[in-house]
Amino acid sequence: MDKNELDKRIADLQAERERLTGELDNARTEARDAMIAGKKPGGTAAALAERISIVDDALAELQDRTRSAAQSAERNNRRRRAETALDATSKRAKLALSVDDALNALASSWDAYAGALRKDVGQVSGAGGDLTAVERALTNNRAAEPLVKALIQSGGVKLARTFGIDTPLRERHAISLTDAENRVAESLRVELLRVKAESPQPNISAQARAELVKMEATR
Repeated sequence: MDKNELDKRIADLQAERERLTGELDNARTEARDAMIAGKKPGGTAAALAERISIVDDALAELQDRTRSAAQSAERNNRRRRAETALDATSKRAKLALSVDDALNALASSWDAYAGALRKDVGQVSGAGGDLTAVERALTNNRAAEPLVKALIQSGGVKLARTFGIDTPLRERHAISLTDAENRVAESLRVELLRVKAESPQPNISAQARAELVKMEATR
């Protein structure tokens, strides 16, 4: 039986018990009156009491089945919820793996970048390069500012705050490390053109000056 059938059968038996109980009350009254009158009471009351006992046993069995069905339904609901949550967790785990891989790559790449910058900063500065875009990568006591700018460039201020970085930098200040290094490279190209512009060879100096003018126009 399904739940609806069980509920209907329980309701039928409860109605049957109520009817039998009324009949039993009447039968007991008749038996009492018979005994008062000195007559032998009939067996109707005993038969009805036995019938009610059987109905009670049937009701108890159906109610046990109803509880079992409810428990089974609850187990099924719990199983479905667990399976759904497990599926969602599996999808999140793939995203978590991507984050972990990215963080591991970030840690490794940042160490390599910071080491290269530390080694090259003097050379770049001595060659006339403008290190403004990357100079605070090693000297900012709170955080490496170019890295923070790159984090904001990648994921907005929210990502930086997720790392617990309290910074006055805003999204308009964001810039990727690649773009920051491109600015350094551009300053070195400008310096190189300035050197060529001072060349005693007319063709080289003229070409360099023309390139400088072109660069200034496109800024």
